Amino acid sequence: MKKLVLATLLIGLTSCGGLDTPRDVALEVVAVTLPTTLAPGSDLSVTVKYVENCTLLNEKLLLVERRSSALKLAAVGTPKTPGGPCPAVYREQTLTYVDSGTVGRTTPFEVIVNGKSWGTIEVR
Repeated sequence: MKKLVLATLLIGLTSCGGLDTPRDVALEVVAVTLPTTLAPGSDLSVTVKYVENCTLLNEKLLLVERRSSALKLAAVGTPKTPGGPCPAVYREQTLTYVDSGTVGRTTPFEVIVNGKSWGTIEVR
């Protein structure tokens, strides 16, 4: 009897496809702040300004790729489950990513966020 109940429960859970896990979506980036010059091995702080969206949670910056000539980041958030309407408010927030510089940088060093180049840094 216990096996029958367990089997029925498992079939019921798998038949509806289970719960989908939300995938991260790109944030609306409006500005990226970075220095104009930087020493090859020093820390690089990149500040990303984005439009806050009431349909997203857990906004973050993810490292996509780091080469000696470029830093590629993804600014993303996790979609909330559908709920009520969003308030008509425009608000900007910031996220900061710090690159340690353990892989030396060459000049020009490009910073790319969500596939867009936001500028280059002179390394000296």
